[in-house]
Amino acid sequence: MAAALTLPLLLAACSKPFYPNPVSTPPPPVADTLVSFSNQIQPIFDSNCAVTGCHAGPTPQDGMSLVAGQSYANLVNIPSIEVSNYDRVKPFYPDSSYLYFKITGNSIAGPRMPYLRPPLPDSLIQTVRTWIQQGARNN
Repeated sequence: MAAALTLPLLLAACSKPFYPNPVSTPPPPVADTLVSFSNQIQPIFDSNCAVTGCHAGPTPQDGMSLVAGQSYANLVNIPSIEVSNYDRVKPFYPDSSYLYFKITGNSIAGPRMPYLRPPLPDSLIQTVRTWIQQGARNN
């Protein structure tokens, strides 16, 4: 009898993909020096993401242009298209930011970014993480 009840529950649980809920616990302490969006984050996008066929040009992937002057507005507090219960960047919460999942390869949907290019060095990933932890300022 218990087995007869267990099978329908297991099948129901497998019918939809599972996306963990974004974390809303307080963020850990961060570095004292503020990360600059314009001087540190945007150059990462310029060199790795804002290229034609990816996140630049007339039809950027997922409508998300990462070119200077547009990237911030397309990232911060904007729901991800692939997993809409996550913001692309959730200030103070890198572990609930879809961008962070994508650049670390811990993506809950789709391939690691930058796509078909070498992964970002750990130092650049840490810079993005710190920027998000510091509130993802447009500075």
